[in-house]
Amino acid sequence: MAKSAARSWRSKVTKVITIVQTKGGAGKTTTAMLLASAALDAGRRVTLIDGDVNAQLGRWRDSFELANWEAIKKPVWPEALTILSPPETVEGLLALLEEEEARGVDMVIIDTRPGTHTDTEDFCLISDLVLIPARPVFAEWEMTHRAVIWMDDLRASIATGERFPAVRVLVIDAGAKIIDAAIREGGLNLLPKRDQDVLGEILKLDHLDVIVPHSKILEQMGFHGPLGPAAVANGRAAGGRLMADAINRQLEVARNVLAGIDAAVLH
Repeated sequence: MAKSAARSWRSKVTKVITIVQTKGGAGKTTTAMLLASAALDAGRRVTLIDGDVNAQLGRWRDSFELANWEAIKKPVWPEALTILSPPETVEGLLALLEEEEARGVDMVIIDTRPGTHTDTEDFCLISDLVLIPARPVFAEWEMTHRAVIWMDDLRASIATGERFPAVRVLVIDAGAKIIDAAIREGGLNLLPKRDQDVLGEILKLDHLDVIVPHSKILEQMGFHGPLGPAAVANGRAAGGRLMADAINRQLEVARNVLAGIDAAVLH
């Protein structure tokens, strides 16, 4: 059934992005929230599908609604952002995608559960792009490598010439030293040997040309909700300018992630 899914979904309008990793806590949900924020900021209609076991993405709106913003007037949840649970079958998923396209959704972002599961492969095969978040630390390099090999094996399992999504790695939650090393000529030599090796191996993979820095904003996405409305609300409030600036910096990173995805999908 998974193999036929790749041939069943075609759309020039609605783009499907599936986020995978082989281990929990790898930044998949944060990546989904970040990408949704950028797409909303670009005026797109977005649907999130929470296929992870912990359902953190599915609770995003509830977490936002329950958050106490104290003196700052909290914005309303954007009408252009919908969060759904995944259907139980491939046929149900394809029907859902057709419904979302019919109502004008521009981007569907699918968060998946950890591990190498058949249902995750189904999500991947109906996607335009598979995104693999990668923290550039030695302890998590193996799972990124495993996820890339998994996608390579999945590509090899379908017939020659059949459609297969683009696959990109996104370096996420990187410290200032890692970012400096990545962008500076010869900067890798400034890192400890183990960090050099990990970052160097990640950058050899097909990756988006953007690094998402470590940020308290990322850790508190459940509190802030989508970044654009949060930045506006804080910017209008007395004493909220510093927070608005911090959110806007993270939103600019999100825009760069979206630009990289757009380029990969159109390539």
